Amino acid sequence: MQVVEFNPWFFSGTDQLMRFFFDELAGQLRDGRRLKDKLKGAGRTVAERLGKYSAALSPLKFVPGAGAVLEGASAVAAGTSKLLGEGPETIHEQRAELTELLGKLPGRIVVFIDDIDRLSRQEIRDLFRLVRLTGSFPHIVYVLCFDREVVETALTDEAVKGSAYLEKIVKMSVDVPPLPSQALSPVIAEGLTQALDGIQSGPLHASRWPDVLVQLILPMFSTIRDVKRYLASVPLAVRSLGTEVNLVDVLALEALRVRFPAAHAMLPAAADLLAPAKTRYQAGTDRTERERAFVEEFTGLLNGHAQPVIRLLFPAAERLFGGQNYSSDWIQTWEQDRRVACSTVLDFYLHRRLPAGRAPAEYVDQVADCIGDESALDEVLGHVPDALLDDTLKRLVPYCRDAPGGSVLPTALALMRQLPRVRLGSTGMYSPGGEWAVLSPVSVLLRNLSGDVADHTVRSLFSGIPSLYGKVLLLDIAAGRPGKQGLIPDESARLLRQELASQLRTAGPEDLADERMLLRTVLVAAADGPPVLEPAFDARVVARLLESGVAPVHSQTMGSVAVRTEKQLRWDSLVSVYGGEAHLAEAVALLQQCLQEGTVELNEDLAAALALYEKYATGWRPEEF
Repeated sequence: MQVVEFNPWFFSGTDQLMRFFFDELAGQLRDGRRLKDKLKGAGRTVAERLGKYSAALSPLKFVPGAGAVLEGASAVAAGTSKLLGEGPETIHEQRAELTELLGKLPGRIVVFIDDIDRLSRQEIRDLFRLVRLTGSFPHIVYVLCFDREVVETALTDEAVKGSAYLEKIVKMSVDVPPLPSQALSPVIAEGLTQALDGIQSGPLHASRWPDVLVQLILPMFSTIRDVKRYLASVPLAVRSLGTEVNLVDVLALEALRVRFPAAHAMLPAAADLLAPAKTRYQAGTDRTERERAFVEEFTGLLNGHAQPVIRLLFPAAERLFGGQNYSSDWIQTWEQDRRVACSTVLDFYLHRRLPAGRAPAEYVDQVADCIGDESALDEVLGHVPDALLDDTLKRLVPYCRDAPGGSVLPTALALMRQLPRVRLGSTGMYSPGGEWAVLSPVSVLLRNLSGDVADHTVRSLFSGIPSLYGKVLLLDIAAGRPGKQGLIPDESARLLRQELASQLRTAGPEDLADERMLLRTVLVAAADGPPVLEPAFDARVVARLLESGVAPVHSQTMGSVAVRTEKQLRWDSLVSVYGGEAHLAEAVALLQQCLQEGTVELNEDLAAALALYEKYATGWRPEEF
């Protein structure tokens, strides 16, 4: 028996199929190294006759009306004469002679044709037409490998059903049983290990991976071919996403893309449904028309796989499919784990780019790894660009929740030293002040402590903060308020304010000129007594007081998304610090004289503050909302 492999992917169009088939068959029979001993002589003879027969069929390579000439005119004429019965041997005589030679072969020629179901509809029809026309040759057996459903669909037309057509050609069929999931599991697991070797990726959570593999990935595959396609695509997907997306999610979504590309293509348009920026409780039946349409289409495309995809990858969307609700508290956890359940992570997965101000995950990793090491944290935070520091610190919060008690003080000290690099004050209606990028992780760290340990740590932190306004911000998060217990006792808070007042009283003008929240610092220090600021009439100090007295006030009309921002001057606070409007006017006059002399530099913030002062000094006041 001689096995001949015929690859139908090598021809392009009906015109090449017949010639290519016989040329390939003849070529493999001429190769004496591949023939069995009994077939060598006869096989070569058959090969010569096949070659001539193929040459006689060469005019079939011409498509009537196309005007394409692929060979010389003499070859065309020679081939045409054979077809018309002219010359020493007609095409019919050659076929008869070839049939006789094949009948005398001592063995069979088995023609193996694979991947038929991957051809186009027309190519499938052409291939089976060839098999039908050549199937009468003796001692030639065809082994055809294909997906029955795909081929039957391609062969079906108005005249005949594909199944009936196959019954006339295929004498015996053997159905290959589907591979069980347990057989594919080691193939996928080993393949992924090899595919991901040496590639930097996002975190792989061992607790999630078994469920995602068994409940989501494995059920999507039933053939080795699909598994190989998946394994071939994984490295590129992981490389393009780097460390920004959880590896478990990447592997699951790549399986979705390979096996159900139409469902995967729905993700960008439905991103806000799958991973909302904020969540709120809603009954599962309380869905909008858009949500209902999405559920219906997504479920239809996924053929029973929608539930595990949503539950394991997009839990916030479970309510749309009759599952549970998740509160917004989960979003920070999903972001820490870099799961696509978080909107910012999903956005990166879909678009492969970080939005402005979004820090790469490696920055967050490096900072989180240094928690508890003050000097290392100082160094690594120093390498974070100023534009990305805010986001880096905000994303550090979840890592601070489980920090051991001994790491709280060194970590908080390093974080508080970043205050000069962050903006102060809010930028919108509901945005917190920029200082909360630092205060949020520090507050979480301190809440890991209680009792005397918390009190001692706050006192030590207070002493270690170099700026006066940093101490004020620490009191904001540590001291209690009316009706709310603080991290430290009220008496401790009072003593710290007294210490602040003492440091403020002894600070020189050059030190106060570097303070960013000088007016507020003075007011906090004066909580238990009159304002204490000795150099209040130094021009540099006056400038800082005026600048820190400007506050943006945001307003919004009901029903409008437009936000109006108006700068106001804390007039009453400034007047109280100077003990009256006359003294304030005297201080401002001194500042203006220094500006004229050039001993104090005029900047944009100071110019805005002086302009507001002139308006307020004439009695103007903003309207109250």
